[in-house]
Amino acid sequence: MQSLIKKFILDRTQLLKIEELKLPEQAINEFDELYSRLISTGDGNEITYNSSYPLFLFLNYVIENKNVLVHGSNRSSIDNFEPRDSSLFNGKPIKAIFASSDGVWSLFFAVINRKGYEGSIRNLCLTVPTNIGIKRYYYFSKNHHNAGDAWTNGTIYFFSTYHFKQGGIRDEWVCEEKIRPLAKLSVTPDDFPFLDKVSIHSETDSAVKTILKAIFIRK
Repeated sequence: MQSLIKKFILDRTQLLKIEELKLPEQAINEFDELYSRLISTGDGNEITYNSSYPLFLFLNYVIENKNVLVHGSNRSSIDNFEPRDSSLFNGKPIKAIFASSDGVWSLFFAVINRKGYEGSIRNLCLTVPTNIGIKRYYYFSKNHHNAGDAWTNGTIYFFSTYHFKQGGIRDEWVCEEKIRPLAKLSVTPDDFPFLDKVSIHSETDSAVKTILKAIFIRK
């Protein structure tokens, strides 16, 4: 019942939305083969995605069906991840490695250009389990000082959920020990499905105000 109420409310907001996965059998077979051949071996190598289906569908499929989490970064040469001082989505301090159970959220962090970035990056990822899968809701915003060369190529790293626990929000996961990724995948800004729908905010606006505007005001 709580999920139904949450979905009813979120469906009526102006948040970006992705529907539950409804993949054809061909896509499922292709994704299963890619996972088995390239990720399940866990050797940490760079893999190539050569499917005609959008990458975010593959990421969300392996997340939902293969006990996999993902991490997006501008850095392409991380062989081992080590915990770093940070804070959870709810503000609680923690020393950890972060990963996500949402492919689109991680793609955003992989391709937003952090080099020379000034100010905050504001984002929100909410998911609701339904009787046919997981519906996903988003908000992404960059500081207005970074409206120019805002995007870059990046990397998605794959991890097993075995080493992680849930963080400060449903799709935030943390690991407090050194870990090696199962595999990594180079990505481009075009792989991020909401590239033309990222908002721009001012640092003079509070984060709460920014999110409320995203929820209730049609762009």
